[in-house]
Amino acid sequence: MKVFVKYFIQGLLLWIPIFITGYIIFFIFSMFDRIIPALFNIELSPGIGILIVIAFVTLSGALMSLLLVKPAFSFLENYVYKIPFINIIYSSSKDVVSAIVGEKKRFEHPVLVKLSGDNGPFRIGFITRDEFNVKGMEELVAVYFPHSYNISGNVIFVTKDKILSLNITGAEAMKFIVSAGMTGNLDEK
Repeated sequence: MKVFVKYFIQGLLLWIPIFITGYIIFFIFSMFDRIIPALFNIELSPGIGILIVIAFVTLSGALMSLLLVKPAFSFLENYVYKIPFINIIYSSSKDVVSAIVGEKKRFEHPVLVKLSGDNGPFRIGFITRDEFNVKGMEELVAVYFPHSYNISGNVIFVTKDKILSLNITGAEAMKFIVSAGMTGNLDEK
């Protein structure tokens, strides 16, 4: 019976991540396959909806790089920033996306922070601001600590002497944090 349970658990460890990944991909494809026909009252073959969305996003990115479209978008964006509540949602989501994939990436400096005492505890985070022009805060840096298995996190201000730089990429550090330390590598290269 112990051997049966052992093999069953190993089978679960094999199939559950595959199933979850496949289900999420299927869900995304089927969601776009339902949205596009509903918007335009057309019938599509399965999988075409996601291809239309990829083409639309790529085309809009190409249009944004044109000199004529960028000022018009900036003009409209200025009005969005003036609408209460909408401006908070829009600006926050824009900042998060640009911090991850934009030109001004903010999660490229992973650090280990000593929270108290000589022996720790320690926490992995990302420096998001390394200097302040506020009196009494010159020695502080802003460190973002993402939560494991979540999209949330905390920003904590710590003195620079509590920061230890990590010799890993931001993606490796994020993978380590998001997986609760179960995947990823903190070894120096």
